[in-house]
Amino acid sequence: MAALPTAFQISADILTRNERADDIARLKSMMDLPDLRYVDVSAQMELMQSLERWPLLAHLEAQYKATPGAESLGLQTRLEKKP
Repeated sequence: MAALPTAFQISADILTRNERADDIARLKSMMDLPDLRYVDVSAQMELMQSLERWPLLAHLEAQYKATPGAESLGLQTRLEKKP
């Protein structure tokens, strides 16, 4: 079975995630639940895998958290804020 070239696979993944975000936003609007917090578990898993794969990214995240007044690089926060 033939597979799509990597560039096409990545753009297909992005399209799927954007489509899911649009669906969640529509659902929140239709059900009149604008404050509903949606957590994309697959995106969180990808983040955790990225931190394991690239130790420098995890190190920078830890260093930034150690800075007074700083929460994090915002990786987790950005994921949670996406619809």
